Amino acid sequence: MTNNKIINIIEIDSRDTRYQTGIARYMNILCDNMPKNVFIFRIIFYRTPDLKNLSMEMKDDELSIIHPCNFSAQNLYPAIIAMLEARFRQMTNLIVKSNCLGVEGLAYAIRSHVFCRTVGVLHCVPNTISANGRQNPLFGMDHIISVCESTLPWLQSVGNTRPVSIIYNGINRPTISKAGANNDDTFRFIFANGMAPHKGFAKIVPAIRRVAAHHKIEVLVLGGCDDTGRKILDDNKDLPIKYVGLVTNDSEIGKYYQQADCALFASCSEACSFAGIEAMAYNLPIISTNAPGLYEMFGPQGALYVAMDGNRDINADEYAANMIKIIENKRLRTKLAVTAYARYLQRYTAKKMAGNTLKLYYDLLK
Repeated sequence: MTNNKIINIIEIDSRDTRYQTGIARYMNILCDNMPKNVFIFRIIFYRTPDLKNLSMEMKDDELSIIHPCNFSAQNLYPAIIAMLEARFRQMTNLIVKSNCLGVEGLAYAIRSHVFCRTVGVLHCVPNTISANGRQNPLFGMDHIISVCESTLPWLQSVGNTRPVSIIYNGINRPTISKAGANNDDTFRFIFANGMAPHKGFAKIVPAIRRVAAHHKIEVLVLGGCDDTGRKILDDNKDLPIKYVGLVTNDSEIGKYYQQADCALFASCSEACSFAGIEAMAYNLPIISTNAPGLYEMFGPQGALYVAMDGNRDINADEYAANMIKIIENKRLRTKLAVTAYARYLQRYTAKKMAGNTLKLYYDLLK
């Protein structure tokens, strides 16, 4: 795209410091793949357990607010605007993006003080049942970006009338080195979604136990972990589970994907998981729940699925059976991996995500 108009973007987000966040990945990849005429400033609320005091740190490209988990970020909106209003007024072609449900009020507050366009980005698939006729929190946005089509029923349930664009997440095409492969006879699974409860790792531990009784396996677990997650790991120290922890460096992440033979997913709710995109981009076969966002991501032929019941539980025996199929059937592994990789190239590259997002910016500023 050859338009050289200066564009200023304010990205707003709220994060729990215990877990990895796909929104951080989204912002970083967008920033790295935007042309030089796009400038980005971030306002990030960092929720930190056991923290008693609040602090702020101002950098050239980010205002960081570190606060206790039970602190209401809304209390700081007037102070943030007082600190930054003069800076905002110098930003031409300004677009304010709210990346987390619950902080969209800051985008509206900024718009009440300076001229800008506002965009709400849906990175999750909210529960339509809990919507229960509530007003759409993104009701005042000039535009909504959804990272998957699975959010559309929720938007309908809250009476959305704002225009919506589906822009899938994406990552840069990784360089895969054969040197990263394993030479031993251990079959390695990777679970890179972290230990947040809705990611479902606890639900597949019984499946890992069943498979480990008959096959030499290792399960690499990447991502953040809280006390509940640590207890799950401590209670299952006899299993071949290697908890790597939170990894944010792309080359380090790639090292673990290249050690793996298959990727595991167990989420009860997911939108456009970066771990899912990574699994496809690293040419891995995939086992997953049929959470709408994951099924949309991998497609009907791109993974082996295990259905969730009405309580969002899964059948551990069925999950284990799929793990064994992957271990024992090389042809199936290859078929799934090729299908998933083709889907990555079709939908989930960083170039596509950045290009579609940039086009929307220009359209909003016409």
